[in-house]
Amino acid sequence: MKKPSGIFFCFLIFWAALNLIQAFFTPIHNDEAYYWMYSKYPAWGYYDHPPMIAMMIRAGYAMFSNQLGVRILIVLTQIATLLITFGLIDKEKKEDSKGILLIVLIIALLPILTITGFLATPDSPLLFFTALFLLFYKRFLEQETRWNTFALAIAMAGLMYSKYHGAILLLLIILSNLRLLKSVKFYSAALSAIILYIPHILWQVTNNFPSFRYHLAERVSGFDISNVPEYLANQLLIHNPLLLPLILIIIFRAKVRDVFARGLKFIIAGFFIFFFAASFRYHVEPQWTALITIPLIILFINYTELKPGIVAYIRWTAIVLIPLFLFARAALMVDFLPVKFLQKEFHSYKSRMAEIKKLAGSRPVVFTNSYQDPSVYTFYTGNFALSLNNKDYRRTQFDLWPFEEQIHGKEVLYLPHWLDDYYKSLLSLHITTKGDSLYYRIFSDFQSLQKECVIYKEDSLSFSRTAENIIKLRIFNPYKHTVKINHPELPVIFQAGFYNSDGYLELKKNIGFSGEFAFPAPGDTIKVSGKFSLEELPAGDFNFVILSETGILYDTFSSKFCKATFR
Repeated sequence: MKKPSGIFFCFLIFWAALNLIQAFFTPIHNDEAYYWMYSKYPAWGYYDHPPMIAMMIRAGYAMFSNQLGVRILIVLTQIATLLITFGLIDKEKKEDSKGILLIVLIIALLPILTITGFLATPDSPLLFFTALFLLFYKRFLEQETRWNTFALAIAMAGLMYSKYHGAILLLLIILSNLRLLKSVKFYSAALSAIILYIPHILWQVTNNFPSFRYHLAERVSGFDISNVPEYLANQLLIHNPLLLPLILIIIFRAKVRDVFARGLKFIIAGFFIFFFAASFRYHVEPQWTALITIPLIILFINYTELKPGIVAYIRWTAIVLIPLFLFARAALMVDFLPVKFLQKEFHSYKSRMAEIKKLAGSRPVVFTNSYQDPSVYTFYTGNFALSLNNKDYRRTQFDLWPFEEQIHGKEVLYLPHWLDDYYKSLLSLHITTKGDSLYYRIFSDFQSLQKECVIYKEDSLSFSRTAENIIKLRIFNPYKHTVKINHPELPVIFQAGFYNSDGYLELKKNIGFSGEFAFPAPGDTIKVSGKFSLEELPAGDFNFVILSETGILYDTFSSKFCKATFR
């Protein structure tokens, strides 16, 4: 008869095999393709995330040049995560057959573990380093040796190289155990982790802190109460609505046994509360609380009395849900369900990109307002693509890569993202074999103006309704090439943009420049005076910015914002 722990290891072998099959047959997800693009250009940081996911994908893709290569280290890392988590569960539960059954079923029934078991996202390494940190933290609490201090530093750095949410976990652990602030060894571990993290900090400094600006400012949309119920519903879904209430009730009813268990409780409660508060200001992605899965499993198994009622409830939950989970896994691998989400996120991309490849030939492809499309296109075709983002879309890693300069002056295929009837009239139409419409245009001598190039000294400006407004600007050329203002295909127009306090564009007006205006040479700056009138704008205070339109390309920001008063 197998020992209870032997049953768990057999389960892990089955779980790994299942995830490897899933990883091989499931088409690449658009976010995974974006992280795969990260891996093609190694760096100490990226616009959205630290570099750990890129490192893992790069290593796996070197073994297998397909979606399995993108995901193989994710599969193996989760097995390591589950082994570490198993090691943190009380010995008596691991030696009880009911306890082992509970552990296996909880792992199989948590949707977030299914997702992070084969999809290559930053949450997978985050879960691994969460488990590793908790392992070394527990050992550090037992004995503050040099090895435990060093191991703790490695785990702390790994958390931060995986995802910035690791900082929240570290803060919650300190809050749960303020005695750490009196420990010289803990300061030593923290300092060592910071030293290991210096390359990423230097990358942020060099690139003007893009990740921090994005996560702390750019993605904040303002107060929106509708985000709150969405956040709560998503948390139930990714942690299983039939299990999460039971798990939380058992965990928070139980008395804390030690400092380590208190830290686990702080992590669970802290993440739920932090992102609940955040949901009032912006949309919270469901997986942002993924790392609480590890403390949830440990505390639930350790604190649950193995009564027949609880075990029976979880067993029946498994009987109902596991077939549904397997059906969903099959639908991810094989296109047999007419579900728009599956079509859009997994199954339609490959054929769509093949159609675009037929149109493009060897030309570079310019997508707009999508970091996913150029990533998936490059993954499936091997051809060069990029995204140009306009004023209504967020910045991405494509804004940091020097791709825009690489296609200057070349013949390209242009595929805009957002279309109205007028815009469609300026483009050619291609009907795909599936009956979808692709609107495109081929430019023989491409140019764009995505980078900020307009500078004004004033922190605030005043404008008039009745008189013609004159604005003095300095225009800098941030490129290694010259931009042609009067380009035959893609001429450049500068505009004055006025945004209200809610972030909506109230008005934009073309700026007229006196005399003949030529864009400065690479690296040079010129001074110009522009004119525009504002009869349509109501009196008040606005946020002012210079925009630019390059032919039929979408308009984009060409300056920073400043305060403007209109009377």
